Amino acid sequence: MAERLGRSEQDVPTWIYYEEYGGECCWGGQPSVVDASSRTDAAAQPGTRHWWRYAEGLLFAVLFALAHTQSPLFYSNQNQYLLHGLASAGVGYLREDWLANTRDPTPVFSYLVAGVYTHFGPLSLHLAYFVLLMVYFLSFRCLIAALPFWRDTLAARWGFAALFTLAHAAGPRLLSVILTGTDYPWYLQCGVANQYLLGPGLQPSAFGVLLVSGVAAFAQGRTVWAAILTAASCVFHFTYFLPLTLLLMGYIGVTLGEKQGPGAGRRAFAMMAAASILCLPIATYSLFTFGSANPQTWGEAQRILVEVRIPHHAVIDRWFAGADACQLVWISCGLWLVRCCPWGRALIVAALIGLVLSLVQYGTQSHLLALLFPWRISALLVPTATAVLAARLAQALTLYPGVTYVSGILCGGLAAIGVATMLQGWGYQMSPDEEGLLGYVRNHVQAGETYLLPIRFPAVRQGRGTASTTFTPPPRPRPGSPLIPVDLQRFRLATGAPIYVDFNPSLITILKCWSGIAA
Repeated sequence: MAERLGRSEQDVPTWIYYEEYGGECCWGGQPSVVDASSRTDAAAQPGTRHWWRYAEGLLFAVLFALAHTQSPLFYSNQNQYLLHGLASAGVGYLREDWLANTRDPTPVFSYLVAGVYTHFGPLSLHLAYFVLLMVYFLSFRCLIAALPFWRDTLAARWGFAALFTLAHAAGPRLLSVILTGTDYPWYLQCGVANQYLLGPGLQPSAFGVLLVSGVAAFAQGRTVWAAILTAASCVFHFTYFLPLTLLLMGYIGVTLGEKQGPGAGRRAFAMMAAASILCLPIATYSLFTFGSANPQTWGEAQRILVEVRIPHHAVIDRWFAGADACQLVWISCGLWLVRCCPWGRALIVAALIGLVLSLVQYGTQSHLLALLFPWRISALLVPTATAVLAARLAQALTLYPGVTYVSGILCGGLAAIGVATMLQGWGYQMSPDEEGLLGYVRNHVQAGETYLLPIRFPAVRQGRGTASTTFTPPPRPRPGSPLIPVDLQRFRLATGAPIYVDFNPSLITILKCWSGIAA
């Protein structure tokens, strides 16, 4: 069977054999054989070095990263997550800032930020995110190559690159905002509750792209690498601990349940050991750093985070709306198409467990479970569904002549629009009125000074549903508005001046403030 494809049996997993279109699912029994000429060009020519295929992938990854765009520095969540790293790098007088002297919830990320900023300057933060955008695209490109219906042709690859880039590019998102006032394409890449892998710029959540890399490695039979890459996302951002756990359960369950060759038990143990070695240090750090021996203090800190600080991410009644329901349908469609391969069934296991835990949280109203975000697995499932459906559509479009040329032109055009968006400031808008203030403080701040900012707490508890404001006019302070204003968000990092008090506290900040009040 494998010889007909020009490969050895060790190179080709048994589940890859599938009827070209609409074949029977191989839940067991004998798989179907696909003719080498229809399955892949590379398989029909063993031993040939297709180095240009790698160059093609890198080219489309670069175009994808340009089309996606990224924000200027010190935008949105970066104003919290870059603080510890920039303070360690000696930027301004940030080492005197009160928040910079609290415990760091993302120490590995901050260490990375401090290192690259110290040695390569602020541009390196943009380059780091650019690399993550490329890794995201290449991981999905690798993943769809393992789809049972995928025929690896030039037209299919270029068609997928164009469709997948179109779903993430700044151009369609900007056009959607202009025409409707809402960034609808955003829902093709973000999960429910507005949780996402790719955001506006470099922040810890962006390392969620390693979840995609892990699934791609598992799809290619690299089980230990799948565990390592998936666990690495948790090292950079501990909020990925539960998605890691769910995916690992899926990997191990599929490996043991389907007995994929000899040594299935050994591979399952190796996956668990690899993930544990990577995650136990950061899990231990988080537990002993942010835990509390006082149950009342611990419970109140959780309540503040869930009900006051981030209800738009943590309270189901607050964030669930029509768009989220559509995303669940989208996920279901994507999972249905991959139900016949092991990596698809691993995702189905993770999705079902995440759904059950979400229902448990809704029923019990547990603040602790809400802060574990069992629905965060959707941040992986939604773009995966987008990739699978784009691959299916790309296969259908290969029947039409000129698809390759149109796809190349589309990718190039989207990349050009992305570059124009960044240069012209069409997205990631902030208040221009504060530029003079920021410049003055940056030039005159001195050691020992602390700036008190008049900040009104936004009504994030109000409203229903969530939306992206990346390409909308910048949210401004309005009574009763659930949107978080952008005014003076970047004051601290843009000036290097310490401030008091910050609206975006970490858990340790809440614990310290509450302990002071209780005392």
